[in-house]
Amino acid sequence: MRQRKQISQPEVGTYPLPIAKLHGVPAPVQRGLKALRITTCSQLLAAAGKLEEREALARSAQIAPELLLTIVQRADLARINGIGVRFGQLLEELGVLDVAILARQNPQMLHEQLQRLNTAERLTRRSPTPAEVEDWVSRARSLPILVHHLDQVSTVSTLKAGTSAHSAKQ
Repeated sequence: MRQRKQISQPEVGTYPLPIAKLHGVPAPVQRGLKALRITTCSQLLAAAGKLEEREALARSAQIAPELLLTIVQRADLARINGIGVRFGQLLEELGVLDVAILARQNPQMLHEQLQRLNTAERLTRRSPTPAEVEDWVSRARSLPILVHHLDQVSTVSTLKAGTSAHSAKQ
């Protein structure tokens, strides 16, 4: 009897997308991360999800901390199926920078904002459908938070005090 070769599936919680596939990752940054054996979004999120880890990685890989944060946030959004480079750019333009922010969105309002932005700027050939946006938000709400910011505690207390989410930037 002939045995079938088993195809390995990624472990739950892993995101095998190569960092090189993310939008706007300069070659020197890719090389710096690769030298530290960080080549996938999963590895990057594990190594730089927390602020202290991100600062240490920025120093050791000689990457500007702000650039590293942007790349980490893009890796975080890449965990959501259907958010590619172009839709990711639309979300970034609206300030939806990572999974935690996406999870807090009202899908209908987000869809309307994405459609208005894309109509004005023509960043993508088509705008995401309402069903796609609903799926993104639903998936974001089911995922663990992997990107942590120093000011998350102050953001929560500011929101509880009744100010708008837009004034509490991450």
